[in-house]
Amino acid sequence: MAAAIVHALTAGVLQAAGFFWDSLFGLVFGFIVSALAQVALTPAAMHRYLGPGLRGLLYAAGFGIISSACSYGAAAAARGFYRNGADVRSVFAFLISSTNMNAAILILFWSLLGWKFAFAEFFGGVIIIAVVTAGFSLLFRSGDLAGPHGNAAGAGKANEHEGCEHHSAPSESHGWASLARRGTWAEVAETALADVRMLRTELVVGYLIAGFAAALIPPEWLAGALRAVGGVPVVGYVLLLAVGLLVAIATFVCSMGNVPVARFLANAGIPLGANTTFIYGDLLILPLIAIYRKSFPPRIAWTFVALFTLGAMLAGALMERVIGNALGGVSMGSMAINDRFTLVSNAVALAAVGAIAVAAAGRRARSA
Repeated sequence: MAAAIVHALTAGVLQAAGFFWDSLFGLVFGFIVSALAQVALTPAAMHRYLGPGLRGLLYAAGFGIISSACSYGAAAAARGFYRNGADVRSVFAFLISSTNMNAAILILFWSLLGWKFAFAEFFGGVIIIAVVTAGFSLLFRSGDLAGPHGNAAGAGKANEHEGCEHHSAPSESHGWASLARRGTWAEVAETALADVRMLRTELVVGYLIAGFAAALIPPEWLAGALRAVGGVPVVGYVLLLAVGLLVAIATFVCSMGNVPVARFLANAGIPLGANTTFIYGDLLILPLIAIYRKSFPPRIAWTFVALFTLGAMLAGALMERVIGNALGGVSMGSMAINDRFTLVSNAVALAAVGAIAVAAAGRRARSA
């Protein structure tokens, strides 16, 4: 009995460490992007790039496509954008695109699961963004959707809210040109570390639960349960979509970690729509919801959760309808592609951390 408990504990911790390694590059770049937004971008700049309207949504989606593919890192960056005055619709467009429409994860899905999954990831993300944006536009007044410093760019008013720390607006002397100064990078390092310290409990809990769920729940049982749900008369497919989201919530897996799970579910015969709904659901895991509650006013945080749930189920159903029976099955590409990508990405991320640390240390040495 004791040996079995030790084995389960070891397996869970090792699996959690594996998930951490798989998402390390996303975490690093997510926190760096967040710190850059808080240090280098003025409220006026955030209003210009990630403000209301189609322009802000397009910029946000574009930033997401080329930035972090890790839901934890993307949430950290989204927090920084919102806190610095971005419109919440653009913030959530960035969050959704960075975990569903991101170039790196699309390449992995195409390589390991085939074109249909890459297509569903990208255009499903577009559908979810449309649902979330429309919902916020209908349920809120425009003035309630700007971040704490959003009104500072116009009327000079900052809105504080419960559950989210208030930070003063960056100096107007800041901007992208300030990145040429070592002092700015010291501020970036300090800001990123402060965000990590604030969110470390959610991160640790998330990885541990993900690790133990993956290590202790047999994949065969998961696939069998999903097939049973899908077999329920009349409402089976809708239930299957909902269960896909619940599985994502229960597994606590980050975007990159979804790739092998989605591959297994596809080979087990789970329909495309339910599988992609599972993939979308990584933004609903409990540690991320805790981060949303710390980052946004309660009404905005819970409205996003509700709208995202609706959008994910709608996107899964539409993808099944549009391409579920199209030519081309699941690709059998090697999982080694994922391993090589992770190794190279993490090496780049750690090098970026080292470079920022050197710049910050050089500034402190001169100050002393």
